[in-house]
Amino acid sequence: MWGMLLASLAWGAPALQARLAEVAPLRSQRLVHDAPAIPPEAYQEVAKGEVATGLQDVDGYAAKKAWGVAVVDVPIARYWAAINDDPGKQTNGLIEHVKVLAGKVCAPDRTVFQYLPVTLMSDRWWVAKISVNKALQERTEGRVREMEWQSVHEDAFADPQVDAWVQDGVQVGFTKGAWWLVDLDGAHTLVEYYAWSDPGGRVPAGLASRFAAGSISGTLKEMAKIALGDPGCPIE
Repeated sequence: MWGMLLASLAWGAPALQARLAEVAPLRSQRLVHDAPAIPPEAYQEVAKGEVATGLQDVDGYAAKKAWGVAVVDVPIARYWAAINDDPGKQTNGLIEHVKVLAGKVCAPDRTVFQYLPVTLMSDRWWVAKISVNKALQERTEGRVREMEWQSVHEDAFADPQVDAWVQDGVQVGFTKGAWWLVDLDGAHTLVEYYAWSDPGGRVPAGLASRFAAGSISGTLKEMAKIALGDPGCPIE
């Protein structure tokens, strides 16, 4: 168990379930309506200070949706700053190259190029359109927040640097997902995350999904590290 994940009885099963019930009506206001349904037993693991992860089948697709849920010992504003800090993910080694193509860094709506080195396979790159649920954030005074992304296909770039990067990798078939954050007590945050991707190329999508599920816990951990450090986005 990671030290940065909540292991306190203050957010045991009854308290966590009460907070989940409180925010349940807000889920209908999400930007994404196809996020995986997290089973009740996953929240029981979370209440014990664990990270719960899983896969959900999608009819007609080999690629599965990988999800993860945890309570982190990080205020929601800090975790939010971390997941919106695209350059910070490069600095912390999560991706190799990143470039904001439209909008601005940390802005609620932006389009971002990202390049991921892959061991023993061709590197992968994608362009993601990122959107923030500003209405939900304002309605809850920042206590519930959502950010979602989905890839858009690009064949050429006006930026010579990006054009050079894509020559060394393969564009993913598609990728989409979302973050759902719930403030618990001002110091701890419930984090729900999912990603659904087809890696493209010759990598079987089903196999890639199994690897994705294993990386979910690491993603939640790395975001917490960025949040507890010095995220490059405003903490608000």
